[in-house]
Amino acid sequence: MMAGVTALAGAADFSRTGSDSITMRGPVVEGDVDKLRQLATPATTVLRINSAGGEPQAAMLLGRYLRQRQWSLAIDTVCAGSCALYVFPAAQHTSIPDTAVLALQESALLRAQEGPQHMRRSLIEAGVPAEELERETAALAVQLAQVAALEAAFAAELGIAPAFYLDFRQVAAQADGVRQRFPDQEAAVYWWPGAARLQRCYGIAGVDEGPRAARLAPDGYLYVPALSALVMGDQALQACP
Repeated sequence: MMAGVTALAGAADFSRTGSDSITMRGPVVEGDVDKLRQLATPATTVLRINSAGGEPQAAMLLGRYLRQRQWSLAIDTVCAGSCALYVFPAAQHTSIPDTAVLALQESALLRAQEGPQHMRRSLIEAGVPAEELERETAALAVQLAQVAALEAAFAAELGIAPAFYLDFRQVAAQADGVRQRFPDQEAAVYWWPGAARLQRCYGIAGVDEGPRAARLAPDGYLYVPALSALVMGDQALQACP
């Protein structure tokens, strides 16, 4: 199950790492905002993050907290799944150095649109027994519909264009051909939208993407063997209105 929609085991570690910054390492879970409040001081302006995903609702709360406090986000190594979908777009400013990557995956809005057959297939791949498949498919459909509604409200609240949560579909479709070039043809597909597109198409400004363009291959992807991840750029997408 993808990290952007399902909960991950464990919890993140938080620590003060400077007079103006707090570092978070691990999945986003319920209670993270309370942990931040306890550590924050009037001088805190930056959340440094290394997170591969977590619980969507917890990530939305964390995103709202960053927006309310007008904090910046610094991605140490990776911001993926729920971190990329909900925490990243809420930050006042985001820095992505040459050692880090922003990695979006399929949103709840997209998954809710795919229908029960696709949900059933994902549950089979996750190891759900045949006798539980119908019940689990119905439960997943309800869960995705609920998260999709929250996602739409979150986007409207923050002024994010809905396409930010929908354009992954075209990116994933192109990735199928690219993935065949690698021994690990089951690599997870992610999307790293460029700063110009983020601002122009989705209303997400203040992104310092570092040497992103130089790190992507000429035809627009980054393969990360350590993560078994194929990170696609924007080449599959049309220009936004």
